[in-house]
Amino acid sequence: MGLLIQPVHFSFLPPDSTAYRDKDVYLFGQLTDYAFTDSTKMQFNPEKGVYETSLFLKQGYYDYCYVSIDATSNKKIPIFNFTEGNYWESENEYTILVYYRPLAGRADELVGYSRVNSLTGRQGISR
Repeated sequence: MGLLIQPVHFSFLPPDSTAYRDKDVYLFGQLTDYAFTDSTKMQFNPEKGVYETSLFLKQGYYDYCYVSIDATSNKKIPIFNFTEGNYWESENEYTILVYYRPLAGRADELVGYSRVNSLTGRQGISR
């Protein structure tokens, strides 16, 4: 029984199933060695309303995302906003716990903690 090699199909659904004007969409990341080639450029399929491409890949784990490139520019600078989104305004809250184990101690002791908010900065340090 022979090994059957088949391509992996990728598709990206843009908002409203409409092609981006003056933008090319590519697969990008470790999967493509962070390069823009003809094989990683996605073609818009108007019947399905998606960008598509196919690649032959070995079995394994691959890191990739979809990016757009300004088609009118000579520079190929990846733009993530149109494909992956932009979450710079995301708010995260972190709790930092500081422990100390004295010499010959049998357990850790909580000696301080702090809460940090990614939008507002520090909210307080306690001991």
